[in-house]
Amino acid sequence: MFDTRPIYGHIRFSFYGVTDTRAKPDSDGSTLARLYDETRMARRFFLFENITLPSLVNQTDRDFRTVIMSSTVMPDPYKERLTALARRLPGAVVEFSPYTRGDRAFQKFMVEASGYKGRGQSVHFRLDDDDAVSVNYIARLREISRVLSPSTHITFPSGLILFPASATEPVGTSMVQQRFLTAIGLATVNGGRFQKNPFQMMHGNVWTRWPVVSDPSFTAHIRTQHFDNDTVARQDRILVGLQRERASRRGARHALAVDRRLAAGFPWIDRITLDGLIGRCDAIKGMADLPPVA
Repeated sequence: MFDTRPIYGHIRFSFYGVTDTRAKPDSDGSTLARLYDETRMARRFFLFENITLPSLVNQTDRDFRTVIMSSTVMPDPYKERLTALARRLPGAVVEFSPYTRGDRAFQKFMVEASGYKGRGQSVHFRLDDDDAVSVNYIARLREISRVLSPSTHITFPSGLILFPASATEPVGTSMVQQRFLTAIGLATVNGGRFQKNPFQMMHGNVWTRWPVVSDPSFTAHIRTQHFDNDTVARQDRILVGLQRERASRRGARHALAVDRRLAAGFPWIDRITLDGLIGRCDAIKGMADLPPVA
């Protein structure tokens, strides 16, 4: 019924504004300094280039648009690298917004997606700049959203998580993870009076306000948890449990499960390379450690 509805992906890349990580601009510039610290930025670029971008470039359904949102205050060398990287992804646009509110920053793209007089319907998904979606994600999102009404949210709870194997050593490991209403790949169907970008709500409680459809039928995403993660302070307890389980006698079984799911949904990377991203990321100290953009 709604096969012609466009699909938009939304990524915030070091956006200087109010976000769901509780970071927000301040008067003394300390948030700005932390956000654009060279080591932090080099590591964000590393993960974006090695996991996020390949997952979008390798989609089986390439008929989608990606909006990569950052800020006008981002230093020029970072702007140049981000713009150059986006050229690898057909249909991608990089926006450097003066706004610190995400709804205002994304507004012109929401208007674009809504079509003539705002009557058009569209589908929008969110993705962090250090996570990945399955190569089948867009195809499945298009299929499942085809007959859904505006204001419906779509969650894909089945995924993989990449995390440090210990609390101190930069050695990575991965496991299968189920997480209902995860932010990764959370999508909205827009149309009529419902015109929200997928960063414009608290993902964990959308079910209290809008209809939600869950598709756990495939491994939809990879979530990375690393030493430079913006929300790592809230994940310590979860990480301890993951590390204990992965190091248990069931470790070999977990590794085989990851191998199978990577082959099916992420054929551009294998488990050894994926797990190695944690150590490689931790070794990066500045932009000089990154290869030039081809």
